[in-house]
Amino acid sequence: MNKIILIMMLAFGTPNFVNAQKHAPLPQTQSRNVPGIYPEGSKRQLRVSDIEGLTSWDLKVMRNEIYARHNYIFKTDDMKNYFNQQNWYTPRYNNIESMLTALEKKNIKFIQSYE
Repeated sequence: MNKIILIMMLAFGTPNFVNAQKHAPLPQTQSRNVPGIYPEGSKRQLRVSDIEGLTSWDLKVMRNEIYARHNYIFKTDDMKNYFNQQNWYTPRYNNIESMLTALEKKNIKFIQSYE
């Protein structure tokens, strides 16, 4: 079975979700209430230790996950493609600014300062 998956990955390339975290470890379990691979962006104030070792792509996904959790309709192809592959994401709104919490806004600015 593993050989088949490896052959398929070599033949067709790796799925996009693999690129989401090149350096950061995947969480062991996904939070029940907050979807995504970076739920802390909506749950608590981020620290430097949360983003150490993340690539620019990882940071972009982390930041945009906050928007995706509010069902933001992405404008760029890379984010559309990435989030349309997430089973929890439903694009619904063009503007979610009023839906963001103060904590999420602060974390977005924090992530942007490292992107």
